[in-house]
Formats: sequence, C-alpha cells, structure tokens
Amino acid sequence: MSDAKAPVARLPSSGSRSWPLTAGIFLLYCLYLPFSACSAMVYDALGYWTLTERFFRAGSFHFLAYDDALRGYLLPLLNLPAKAVAHFTGAAPLTLTRLMGAAYAALLFGWAGPALWLRLFPRHRLDWLPRLAFAGLGFLFWRDYFNFVLSDFPAVLALVLSLWLVLGRGGPGAAVLAGAGLMAAANIRPVYLLAAPAVLLLSVLHVPGPRRLGQLGGLLLGAALLGGPQLLLNQRHHHVATPLVLSRDARLPTANLYLAQLGWGLVIQKYETSLDPAFPAPRMLYTDPAGQALLQRLHTRHFTSYAQYAAATRREPLAFVALYGRHLFNGLDVQYPSPFVTRITARSPWLAGLHYSVWFVALVVAAAGGRAVDGRSLLTVAALLLPCLAALPIAMECRFLLPLHLLLYAVACFGGAQWRPAWTALPWPRIALLMAGYAVFVLLCLRLSTQTQRQLTADVRVLAPLGGTEAQR
Repeated sequence: MSDAKAPVARLPSSGSRSWPLTAGIFLLYCLYLPFSACSAMVYDALGYWTLTERFFRAGSFHFLAYDDALRGYLLPLLNLPAKAVAHFTGAAPLTLTRLMGAAYAALLFGWAGPALWLRLFPRHRLDWLPRLAFAGLGFLFWRDYFNFVLSDFPAVLALVLSLWLVLGRGGPGAAVLAGAGLMAAANIRPVYLLAAPAVLLLSVLHVPGPRRLGQLGGLLLGAALLGGPQLLLNQRHHHVATPLVLSRDARLPTANLYLAQLGWGLVIQKYETSLDPAFPAPRMLYTDPAGQALLQRLHTRHFTSYAQYAAATRREPLAFVALYGRHLFNGLDVQYPSPFVTRITARSPWLAGLHYSVWFVALVVAAAGGRAVDGRSLLTVAALLLPCLAALPIAMECRFLLPLHLLLYAVACFGGAQWRPAWTALPWPRIALLMAGYAVFVLLCLRLSTQTQRQLTADVRVLAPLGGTEAQR
C-alpha cells in the first residue's frame, strides 16, 4: 500500500479533485446545519463561545487579560472575529459558528485528510468514490458537532496540517508552520501534546542529514511562536513559567482536570450530554459495575497524583486492561451524530452496523497491506493515536478518540480503494472466512454496545465514592 520513494507530484489529477469536493462539503454543511436539531449553544459549546469575553477589560480588547487556567488562548482568539460580528451586527451566534464549522468540516474531510494520505502513499489514486465515502462517513457520524465551536475538530485539523507539512518537501518555512500547527493543536486540546515526540522524530528522519538541524530549529521556532503568548499569560495570571495550558479547575478536588477524569473513568465507562426533555438530567452516565468494584478494592476516593494511579494499575493490571478495553470500544461506538443528544431513543442499529462494518474493513485492509507500511506511516499513526491512548483511562466521550475514528475511515475508504482488483481475485474459501468473521465481529459489537446502553443513568450519586458530585466536566 505504500511507496515512500515515489514522487509526490506523480498524480496531479487525483489531487485536483480536492478543491471542488471541499467546496461541495462546505455548501452541504451550510445547507444542513441550519435545519439540524441543534437550536442553541449550551454547556461546553456555550463555554467555548463565551471564553472570548476574557480578552476584554472595561469594554476594550486586551490580549493579556485572558486568564483562564483550564483552556488555552488560541481557540477563543480564533473565535473572536465571529464574536465581534455577532456583537456589532446582531447576527445569531449559531449562524456564525455554523459557518466556521462548515469550513472546518470542508477542510478536514475534503482536503486535509486526503492530502495527508497522499503524502504517505503518493502512488495511490483517490478517485471521487473513496473521497466521497470518507466525507460521507464524517457527515453520518459527526455532522451536528459542526454547529458549535468545540475544540475537537480544530485541534485534529491543526495536527493533520502539521503532519502534512512535515511529510512535504518544504524548507524552513514549512517547518516553522508545522511546529506552529503542532503547538496550536496542543493549545486547543492539551492532550495533543503527546503527539509531539512522533512529529519531531518524523520531521527529523524525513529530511537528509545536513538539513535535520534546520528542520528541528524551524519546528521549535514555530512552536515557540504559538506557545509564547500562553507563556506570558501563565506568568502574568498564574505565576507559572510554561508555554503549555495548565488545565486547572479550582472546583476539582486536586484542581487537576486529568486527575479528576482518571477517577471518573473508574466508575463511568462513557459520558454523553442530553437535551432530551424525556431524560431526567443532562448528564448521560454509562456506569461501569466492574470499575465500581475496582474502586472499592482500591479503597480510594480520588487520585491525588499520577504516582498513586500508576500504583493502582500495578496492583490490578488485568482489571485496568479490561477497563481500557471497554473505554476503547465505547469511544469508537458513536451512537449519536451530535455532542448534545436531543432524542435518546434515536439510536439506529443500522447506522451502528455500518460503523462496525467500517471498522472491520479497516482492520482487514490494514492486515492485508501491513507489509507495505513504512516508518513514516508508523510515526504518523503514532502521532494520531498517542493522544487517544491518554483518553482511554478517563470517562470516555467519542470525540476523545476522533483521530482514531478518522484513521479508521481513511484506511477503509482510501486504503480499501487500492485493493479493489484484489478483492475479486480472492478464492471462495477465503471469502467465506471473511464473511463469517464479519458476521461474528458485528454481532459481538452489537452485544457489547447493548450491554453499555443498559448501564445508562442520570443519577450522579454514582460519583459519590469519588468524593462528591460537584466536579462534573
């Protein structure tokens, strides 16, 4: 499936399909989003929208006034022009956030995703069908997320752009932009900082020896340009000299969001947010009986340090592995195309079956083409998946595994398209084996999903063993 030595410009006709498709995706979302079920910004979406107000003091813009310790400065700054338009023109905020969301969707599914794939596999042809399939999966499973200025898609888009620049043949300027893209992703969603080692290694190994020092310097310079403002803000308001987002929340027992999430992840295997009036509360908690039993055996209320959590994993390694497995499945099992569920009974078994089918195809394609994957591909996959690994211990939301979702879609759609002639040449016994494996796989996924749905509750008392119910998101 890969040939790293092939010239990138070999198939210009394939790349020329990106921009018409990107424009079409933008138009599709502009037409769809105003008629989606989402009619107001609430909870996290409203919080991200109002963060821009922290740049203002006495009615005037002051960059250094931004003092939020939980979230970085960049996404509120990117949202600031839309907030200004809404303020001065009276335009509905959702109208502007939908335009921004349509642009993010178009860039990610129409251009950035296919472009990164072609950087990794320059000999592949990406005709209209695999491109439309990739964009279609994004629309089916994530379409209502683009109503809002949440952090997930801007962060993954910044990371994909950074990887695309690193894998190109650009000079120091491209390296600076790649470093800025990486730091942008980490500022928008701090967990994306875990991609940095893979991106740095990929950048250094991708260029000839004499250029490696310049490449590394360019990456660090780009990261410093984006991280410098955060450093100034942290020093000014929190007296901490770091260019990284602090991720602090004084409402939490340890003031550390991730440590709190580690505790929640023991008793809750999945979390969603409800706007359904038939559901008694906005919190959709999918409890984990095995995790609750594990918490009782650990005799703890919440984790005060990472060392304490590491000690717990050493004490009960098999229990934690099983817990991570449940979180992985539930993070991939998208039941609703929105971060805010307007009708809980709207789950579709046919749509779930399609999603499991995509997983199966991606696994088969990855297994069939595994021998052709080179070091560049492995490092790119590592950059995408390392942030996902950090999400496995916490109370899972599907958006936390967004890079893995996109990777599975790309392998199934783009990789599968390269194997079309090979599928017809398979012998019948192998086809029968694949069909049997597919049936077992889908049935197993449906069973696991059903077991999770049975644990749904709105009762926050499930968090009481962790020290209370106030520290919620």
